[in-house]
Amino acid sequence: MTLMNRVRVTYAGGVVVGPAVSTYYFSQAHTGFVADLFTFYDAVKDRFPNALSWTIPNTGDVIDADTGELAGVWTDGSATGGSGLATNQCPAGVGLRVVWNTLGTTNGRRVRGSTFYVPLDATMYGTDGTLSASISQWQTAASALVTNSSNGMLIWTRPRANAAGGVNSVISATVPDKVTTLRSRRT
Repeated sequence: MTLMNRVRVTYAGGVVVGPAVSTYYFSQAHTGFVADLFTFYDAVKDRFPNALSWTIPNTGDVIDADTGELAGVWTDGSATGGSGLATNQCPAGVGLRVVWNTLGTTNGRRVRGSTFYVPLDATMYGTDGTLSASISQWQTAASALVTNSSNGMLIWTRPRANAAGGVNSVISATVPDKVTTLRSRRT
């Protein structure tokens, strides 16, 4: 049984339509991950619109990575949060993606995770349809999150009908210079 802590950062504010959440997974051996996430969000808060706020909880679910079942509750540090600082207009429905890289493979493919960050300050977008030089700020913050978590940040491969789930440690982060569109999986 491989246990991991699930952290759900929730978003609110006038620029958020419906429920909004970013989910992260951390090893039970790693403590201080709430503070690590706060440091990450604090480093990029000037790229979020000031109408957006987020909450990082100090408690959440422990998940059995092999089965996907709840296995308990974790507590770490103090609940924290913040809000964006940008006062520019923010294009709706587009933003950037951070790719969390691992060394793991499943079914002949590299295991990677992604987190989408939407909406962002209008200055994040270049005139050529790509992201502006500000992505270096995101790259630095994401790399610092990986370093600060000391291999405690995980990507979860969900269990399937004939295969158990698994976890892989995040070893690096990449911020592609490509505008990302966030679409709901719900129909």
